[in-house]
Amino acid sequence: MSVNRKTAARLVAEAASMREVIIEKMSSDGGHVGSPLAVIEVIQALVDVFDFPKDKIVFDGAHQMHAYKLLTDRAEAFATMDHRGGIGEYADIHESPYDFYIGGRIGISVSAALGYAVNHPEYKSIALLGDGSMTAGQPFEALNHAGALAPNLLVIYNDNDYAVTETVGYLHTRNTQREFSESLGFEYVGVVDGHDTQKLIELFEDIKQRKRPVFLHVKTVKGKGYEPALRDPVTFHWLDPFDLATGELKKKPVNKFRDLILKKAPQLVEKHGEVYYVSPAAARSTGLKELKKIYPDHVFDTGINEQHCVTFSAALALNGNKVICFVPATFFPRALDQIIDACMLRVPMVFVLPGSGISRQGQTLQGIYTLPILNAIPNAELYHPASLAEFDRLLDRALEHDGPVFIHKPGEDIETGITESGVVKVREGGKLSVISIGNTLGKALRLADALGDVQVLHIQKVKPVDLEALERSMGDNSRMLILEDGFVRSGIGQHIVANLLHRPISYEILGIRDRFPSIGTLDEVFEDIGFDDAAVLAAARQLLNA
Repeated sequence: MSVNRKTAARLVAEAASMREVIIEKMSSDGGHVGSPLAVIEVIQALVDVFDFPKDKIVFDGAHQMHAYKLLTDRAEAFATMDHRGGIGEYADIHESPYDFYIGGRIGISVSAALGYAVNHPEYKSIALLGDGSMTAGQPFEALNHAGALAPNLLVIYNDNDYAVTETVGYLHTRNTQREFSESLGFEYVGVVDGHDTQKLIELFEDIKQRKRPVFLHVKTVKGKGYEPALRDPVTFHWLDPFDLATGELKKKPVNKFRDLILKKAPQLVEKHGEVYYVSPAAARSTGLKELKKIYPDHVFDTGINEQHCVTFSAALALNGNKVICFVPATFFPRALDQIIDACMLRVPMVFVLPGSGISRQGQTLQGIYTLPILNAIPNAELYHPASLAEFDRLLDRALEHDGPVFIHKPGEDIETGITESGVVKVREGGKLSVISIGNTLGKALRLADALGDVQVLHIQKVKPVDLEALERSMGDNSRMLILEDGFVRSGIGQHIVANLLHRPISYEILGIRDRFPSIGTLDEVFEDIGFDDAAVLAAARQLLNA
């Protein structure tokens, strides 16, 4: 990338302009605020000194990279970010030649940058760590490997004191980055002011000439340049649209799930004695941040490390404690090995999975993997309540179980009641049985309203499905439409159909085919994947006319 060097005044003006563009965009559409504001000067200096795309850069937690998009080839498209047909919020090699990996996952940058660095001393390969990346396990693995290979690699540790909430762990709280990085063969440089662009440019010019691994520790301020984000960096990590002048949310936030967790905690303590709550950096949205103030020794935010979080929680449960582990469904696959272990050991614990199902957040932040994955793992039980009231009651049931139980946080709030079988008959009808799996009950009920005489069955216990109860509930219906909030292939619907082949039945399964959902509003995503209400109605009519 050819860059014209800028004067100090121009650099300051450019940084201020980018902050204004980022804040205005996020206030209108919602999104990440604090993180991208913290690294503007670092990105300015990187783009000024290095020759992208000849040089390579991989962002860790690519919600940091807004300024990079503005300074490469996407300034004019920035307003389209996270809109249908627009650019994404994260890195994407299919979006721009200036991107070298995909973003949305913490911990990947050093591994990817190291891969680019092998046998290429002619360019600099750069990893930009940050937002709690050093609480994840993969950077440690990659740094250890990089020290042995000694490539032309620059690792920038963007230290802003926060992941989503405050950064945890010995490495951060004791400021041991120098000893750690040097012990792995890196040259340590720091601590450097991450908001002095001119000094960063001079430093990068020097580091550019070094052909060995360098660990650069920069100190930045999350939310830099926007007072509301400085006052509350946790809220401004990611938030819905807000008033630009005040920082107040345009729509008053209601988190009934968090309220339920806080209300229920004393009841569980009274019933079970000691109850432990564990989360891999999801304490803000789940109520655990507030709960820690009440039960400081029984709430653990382990950092962004789903693997450690799950194994730690499993051993805590095996030691005779009641444990509820909150793992967002969007990050659930990161802990797959450890979840298999917990199921293999039949650990009596509860996994709460917020964010399940199809989302509007593009390819990287989808909660669509829990259904096919857990369907394939022995000893796993999975519930999907359709309301918070059902979640409340199912959590009580799960804590009494003698093995691992997984519970989706409901994305809808439709009261259906609890059944022993986990198959709930929500609507009677003889023309067609509509089977609701995941956050699809609303779709099923709207279809029933449109057609009339349509039976709606909600699968509350998703794994294992009580197939006998399902078949009894269907009665004589010979047509079945399955609505699944996830992948059709290897999903719950295919499992149901495979076990009902003994009876004459016409069926269709709607969900995600063999693709990753694109960005857009949820309605637009549904339309793109053929899962909107019109597609559901068309599929039902085709079944009825078959």
